[in-house]
Amino acid sequence: MMLDTDDEILQDFLVEAEEILEGLNEQLVELENRPQDSDLLNAIFRGFHTIKGGAGFLNLEAMVALCHKGEDVFNLLRQGERTVDADMMDTFLKVLDTLNTMFDEIKSARQPSPADPIIIEQLAAYLSGDVVIAPAAMQPPPPPEPEPEPAVTPATTQTAPGAAASDEITDDEFEALLDQLHGTAAPGSKGSEPAAPAPLAAANTNDSDDITEEEFEALLDQLQGKNKAGPAPAAAQPAAAAQQAKPEPAKPVPVQAEATTAQPKAAVSDSSAAETPAAKAAPAKQQADTSVRVDTSRLDEIMNMVGELVLVRNRISTLEAAFENEDMAKAVNNLTVVTGDLQAAVMKTRMQPIKKVFGRFPRVVRDLARSLKKDINLELRGEETDLDKNLVEALADPLVHLVRNAVDHGVEMPDVREANGKPRQGNIVLGAAQEGDHILLTIADDGAGMDPEVLRRKAVEKGMMDQDTAARLTESECFALIFSPGFSMKQEITDISGRGVGMDVVKNSISKLNGVIDIKSEVGVGTTLAIKVPLTLAIMPTLMVMLGDQIFAFPLVNVNEIFHLDLSKTNVVDGQQTIMVRNKALPLFYLRKWLVKQYTPSDKAEIEHVVIVNVGTQRVGFVVDQLLGQEEVVIKPLGALLQGTQGLAGATITGDGRIALILDFPELMKAYANRGY
Repeated sequence: MMLDTDDEILQDFLVEAEEILEGLNEQLVELENRPQDSDLLNAIFRGFHTIKGGAGFLNLEAMVALCHKGEDVFNLLRQGERTVDADMMDTFLKVLDTLNTMFDEIKSARQPSPADPIIIEQLAAYLSGDVVIAPAAMQPPPPPEPEPEPAVTPATTQTAPGAAASDEITDDEFEALLDQLHGTAAPGSKGSEPAAPAPLAAANTNDSDDITEEEFEALLDQLQGKNKAGPAPAAAQPAAAAQQAKPEPAKPVPVQAEATTAQPKAAVSDSSAAETPAAKAAPAKQQADTSVRVDTSRLDEIMNMVGELVLVRNRISTLEAAFENEDMAKAVNNLTVVTGDLQAAVMKTRMQPIKKVFGRFPRVVRDLARSLKKDINLELRGEETDLDKNLVEALADPLVHLVRNAVDHGVEMPDVREANGKPRQGNIVLGAAQEGDHILLTIADDGAGMDPEVLRRKAVEKGMMDQDTAARLTESECFALIFSPGFSMKQEITDISGRGVGMDVVKNSISKLNGVIDIKSEVGVGTTLAIKVPLTLAIMPTLMVMLGDQIFAFPLVNVNEIFHLDLSKTNVVDGQQTIMVRNKALPLFYLRKWLVKQYTPSDKAEIEHVVIVNVGTQRVGFVVDQLLGQEEVVIKPLGALLQGTQGLAGATITGDGRIALILDFPELMKAYANRGY
């Protein structure tokens, strides 16, 4: 049966379930390191339980069945009847993978397929194996001590410990209340403890399966002890009413008086008990109303309009300079400030924390290290760093390749590390930080590092260059060889690495984002890769240059430095014209030869303007006719005639109304640099 993807309830479930599944990915890996953490166990249990409740409401039976089995096992873990081991964690991660597959099927408007029977059997085995030792697990809970209460009705006995501990409730009470919210019986719920679910049953006699968000928030707050005085007596009243039935309506009044003598208002009537959840619901609703869910296409549309406004601002600023009117200058300056603030505000709405990408790596490292029999700790830094939503999605795959490469190639086997005087456990640090209008991403490991001599020898063996050329490579150029297609240091090809494809993909992906990669490595110490990408791809700071009569824009993220060149100080190495910049030879290219149709060699001047540009992991010098200055531009797609032209990323409109072509340096080098220029 096809699902109605336009259904608002289904859309809400998809959004909530996606967030929970992302959180479970991190929480499960963290649980392996902290198997006794009760907060973490409860959080994972609630995640499975919430997904089960939403899926049950939408009749997604396959998802309900799998989540129910999963929470059964986590109920045992919460009660201390089992502890997490590596094999159990493998099963849980398979469960999570299956839930993600089901989630994708639901997004495609299809009913989720049933889970693999083997996974269900594994979960059932964990459950059946603990039936024998179940009584011993009832010892840890501390609540039995508050028994010495006055002789009261059973409702008071159940409520008093909760009131005494205020912030502490038993696992069974917590589980029973959660199950009542979703109208299903809980795994491990005890029939002898009806007091906890009774308040919800009394409040929702008309429709036990449907509760409002306010009631859910109020009950969670009650469980966590946020209502320290009010919830306890309010919960006792309906509980007593449920047990005493209708013939004795006056019975609950003395029960409440005994339970909490300091709260006489709690014994007024059933209406007072109903006011407590309503009072709690008010602030919860206020919090929910502070955020609005907006389709990303609307944000993109607003961003495009802001981009047009930026172009208009640039045009007005250019015109204002010709009028030399003080009042107009002030108005234009105000427009510039307001436009800048608006641009920043709209960009912030498109921003997402990079944690959305980082969250998947604990699982990646854990699974890969386990398959390679390595012991590796992953440290995440700067998870709250924000960058454009489109960049977050585009960076996911390159970072996966780099992290997998650090686990496979970087960190040594535990025995090798120990023999070299290192801890058996390797360490990988994945960090993010904002630097101006760029984001700096770092992947660092404390592994074996890379030996430039080995890289040179490997390049010669693969026929990539001759011995003399390899000998002239600097350390950074040697490290950059790992991004060459087909280059790999692995002797054997495995399902993880060895084909020399992954790092080539990384380089191309980062280059498309106008990013730059830098590698630093030391033998026996480790390797650090630094990736620098712009905050957003929508509005780009550029350097405007002139070639002949045409304006071109260099993405500023690629520009390293600018200087004036005396052409008499150039050299030719291996047939390529080069310049010396701080004792390092850089290739030099004349862009006008590539991009200007009416180029005549006689136009040469003695002094030229040279822009040093980062292209991937290399630096290259480009000779230009004239430097116009820096300008923020909006990238526009090329028209049908120019679509697909190599070396051009797009076009924009300059402040004087002319068209400027934005250069794509990696593509430009690929198209022209090997033609003998």
